[in-house]
Amino acid sequence: MTFYTYSYLKNQNFTTSYIRLAILTILLIAAVVVFLKYFRDRTSVKYRDLLVIFLTASLLLISFQFQNFSILQNNKHNSSNVLGILSRIAKQNHVSPRDLQTNTTTASDQMLVRDSQHHLYYRVLYNDDQSGFMTEKINVQLTKTKLKVVGGY
Repeated sequence: MTFYTYSYLKNQNFTTSYIRLAILTILLIAAVVVFLKYFRDRTSVKYRDLLVIFLTASLLLISFQFQNFSILQNNKHNSSNVLGILSRIAKQNHVSPRDLQTNTTTASDQMLVRDSQHHLYYRVLYNDDQSGFMTEKINVQLTKTKLKVVGGY
């Protein structure tokens, strides 16, 4: 059973998207520089060819980035929902949110929350229209099931 810590959800690493964005920016700047060089010397074919290569690579990266942008936004939204739930559970039970862990990165019915400090488990139950939730303290019997904690202690 895998649990994700509060700090992991808060500081999820989206570096691949940022790396793609940096590469795209560099490619576009290089394309502008090559375009200006080509504009000065239109007889030089190498600048035109470089411009086509840079623009093609930029368009390819833009399409990848556009596809991943919606996924990235959805993941951030889901993480912030789970963080809000963990904060409310922590406040209700007078514990630090950093001591709470959840078995999912998206807010869902039947989500489990683990209080690592007091070794307690809670089940999150949503109402019918998903506008609110209640927590229920449960006993979890772990038989031959290993707990894996992602993002910390």
